Amino acid sequence: MKLSEDTFNRLSLGIIEKQNCSPEDAMQKLKSLSIYLVCGDKIKSSLPLQAALITAVNTGKRAFLGGVYILMPHDTPCLLPWPEAKVFNEILLEAGAMITEKNPHDCFKIMFGLPVDDDNSLQVVCNDWQAGVLAENIEVPFTETGNIPTAGVFSGGLAICLSFLKLSKINISSCDKSMGISLWRPDLHWLDDNAVGPQVLLLPKKIWFLGLGHLGQAYIWNIGLLPFKAPNEITFILQDYDRIVEANLSAGLLCEKNDTGIYKTRKCNSWLESRGFNTVITERKFDEHTKRINEEPFIALCGFDSASSRIHLESAGFDVIVESALGSNLATFDNIILHTFPESSKTPKDVWGDIDESKMEINLSVLEILKKIENDICGIVPLSIAGKAVSASFVGACSGALVIAEILRGLNGGMRYEKIVVHLRAIDDAKAIQHPKGSYTIELSKNGFVIKE
Repeated sequence: MKLSEDTFNRLSLGIIEKQNCSPEDAMQKLKSLSIYLVCGDKIKSSLPLQAALITAVNTGKRAFLGGVYILMPHDTPCLLPWPEAKVFNEILLEAGAMITEKNPHDCFKIMFGLPVDDDNSLQVVCNDWQAGVLAENIEVPFTETGNIPTAGVFSGGLAICLSFLKLSKINISSCDKSMGISLWRPDLHWLDDNAVGPQVLLLPKKIWFLGLGHLGQAYIWNIGLLPFKAPNEITFILQDYDRIVEANLSAGLLCEKNDTGIYKTRKCNSWLESRGFNTVITERKFDEHTKRINEEPFIALCGFDSASSRIHLESAGFDVIVESALGSNLATFDNIILHTFPESSKTPKDVWGDIDESKMEINLSVLEILKKIENDICGIVPLSIAGKAVSASFVGACSGALVIAEILRGLNGGMRYEKIVVHLRAIDDAKAIQHPKGSYTIELSKNGFVIKE
């Protein structure tokens, strides 16, 4: 097998580490995994559940390479904003699912609008702000209605994450208990009376996206599903300078097989423009010379994976910056850390200023396996691949939901958090630290807002 950093499946790194196997065996393992998504009639009337389902398809097809199969009611209307008026079944087919009439009893299932029916299933539950999964056949603890997709995206990504951890044997007990999070109050238990949250009325009018890789595309996936009444009144600035490579397909929610070689800005631009949004692209690196001017967005969503870019975040002139980062190895790749700036207790330079990026973290067990199959005397290619993070689109989807929820919460009168830490496989242990200011004042309104559809 010829190793290449640009083609290596980043999710397979976790399989290699867990099973101490070759890259070929790791890919065979991914290709042997399949998942069934079983939907009840509630999928016809719940927008959050539809957001969960389409996210489960988009993330599932990048992890369960043996196929994502859906059993659902015929002619289900689409409640989400989508470029073409089609029934939801057709949209899911185009997104990568396979429609089936079979309700399997020997395969793992994720249930949407239906309770679990055995120990080999998990139920997705969500509304506007609460997202979770149920491992027991119990009554859903809230009404699964709403008109905002964000918690649905999170719950869909969470269900795929937990299912993958179980079926890949990374964590076989990951689906054994019910768990969830409130995007309105991540500092509370997700079923607390104060975790329900209000109706969302206001949406952001413009946003600057910094970095369009794994995380940036997850932010855009989340923002593109929001119910904007007039998308042509919304403007996004898209900043990145990289092209899509094959290795991005396992993590990038907007990347498809025919996109290799395309600039990430162009791919994100076409996805957003097909939904009616205005976009501006900039294909230069974000650095100390980048400054927002005039009527450009005051809100920036950062998806960088490098400390050298993050340390300049507060010098660009943004009033609100929401940033997220993920873990890198088998134990932490589903760990999400969210920061907001400025005026937090720590600046970006405080958080990342001492990081030496020349000393990248190397997965030594993966490196030893790769060196055995690569005839590279210097070992540069195996070293480069072993220094890459285990990346999964389902983690990105959840991170994107947390980031977009921070903006929605602020616009609709909720708390501001300066740091949120969520480990998906242990989500009940999530930590959320309130910002010293307590809430947003004029920062978000200054950026402009619109009333949702």
